[in-house]
Amino acid sequence: MFMRTVPARQGAQWIADGWALFRLHPWIWIALGVINLVVSLILESIPYASALNSVFAVLWTGGMCVAAERCRTTGVVRIADVTDGMRAKLQPLFAAGVFAFLITIICDLTGGSVSDGFSLLLKTVPSHQFSGVWQDVPWLYVLVYVVAAVGGAMALWLAPPLIVLTDAAPVDALKQSFAAACRNVWPTLIYGLIVAGLAIASIVTLGLGLLVIVPLLYLSTFAACRELFSLDSSESS
Repeated sequence: MFMRTVPARQGAQWIADGWALFRLHPWIWIALGVINLVVSLILESIPYASALNSVFAVLWTGGMCVAAERCRTTGVVRIADVTDGMRAKLQPLFAAGVFAFLITIICDLTGGSVSDGFSLLLKTVPSHQFSGVWQDVPWLYVLVYVVAAVGGAMALWLAPPLIVLTDAAPVDALKQSFAAACRNVWPTLIYGLIVAGLAIASIVTLGLGLLVIVPLLYLSTFAACRELFSLDSSESS
């Protein structure tokens, strides 16, 4: 599978490309974003089920990318396109979802110790005790958490669209996604900063901005995958 290296400015272009798709059928994309948020909130509210959100996110990303591809090629999108896309690639998407679930468990197990350690560090007074507590921070947990969170995010970012758009096997999709993120650090960083800015903007709008930001996140991921793996050129060949 051919993988491209693109300039940093393309991180912003992925958002623009996603926005162009969003504008074609904004109300349907908003409806899909609402469904996404509702299911996520339900899973979060169920004891011991919050980690399943990671599995759902992978499945939903795959379905949204199928809907985005239909919108791009036909100009039409339906809510059923998402569920149809998930069903068509359920097994490989679920396998990638299991990986996401394991990453979530690792982050949950190490995150508590990391949070407790830094909370104690920040509360330490007087300052002469600071160095002693600094040594007590669980640095091994910090390392495991950072590696799992960052590495997992890189591997999972483009894996669902690769599975549904190129029929990639789950392990191959995870590897290719990780490699694409490594080879395109600057556009990926720009993209992440813009997404973070949009998330902050949603707070200003009392969460209403999420109705647009959530589907835009999926659509821009779809756009990034298409460019980084030259799917347009593969179709024309």
